Amino acid sequence: MTENTYLTILNTRGFLYEETRIVAELLHEGKTYETILKILLEENRFQLNSQDRTVRFFNEIQKRLEEMDVYLFNQFLVTDTDTSKAILFYALLKKDRLLFEWMREVVWDKFLVLDWHLSKKETSAFIETKAKEHQTVAQWTTDTKQLLGEAYHRVLNNVGMGKTDGDDIQLQRLNIDPHIRQYLIERKEKEFVEVVLGELVG
Repeated sequence: MTENTYLTILNTRGFLYEETRIVAELLHEGKTYETILKILLEENRFQLNSQDRTVRFFNEIQKRLEEMDVYLFNQFLVTDTDTSKAILFYALLKKDRLLFEWMREVVWDKFLVLDWHLSKKETSAFIETKAKEHQTVAQWTTDTKQLLGEAYHRVLNNVGMGKTDGDDIQLQRLNIDPHIRQYLIERKEKEFVEVVLGELVG
């Protein structure tokens, strides 16, 4: 995992699927990250109201794309939307430690027992438990922790792993292309693949 510290990046830089597609397509054309950033700023490809936000989005997207190997990067661009989102989700989990731990300790556990309901309270309880265990999380304000919980639920909606039901979410497993599913199982870290698939592997 690239990041060892707990982050709140998802509060301001969410799933960013469409924006990541833009950057990936420019990379696929052979452009460098430096050139891509210039294009994004000059043409406002992200349609944001500030260049600072564009830079922050771009920096985050670059880190996520760097978590994909060549095969996953290429498949991210050409496969169906559901699978493409699953690939980006895998990359996001690889670089965001706390998100991964929430998925592994809360959401994945629910999949294993076929409990398809996730409450806002359960996510808040997870974050508060981490606050007791880790100084970094303990220093976050109540608002920051609340926003992060909401951001996690939005990611589940964005990737297609859940549908909002009031304050809660109805969970569902991702629909992933069988070839890419098998590639993940055979080539990638079991603990991350299990979270993406919502099931035990091997």
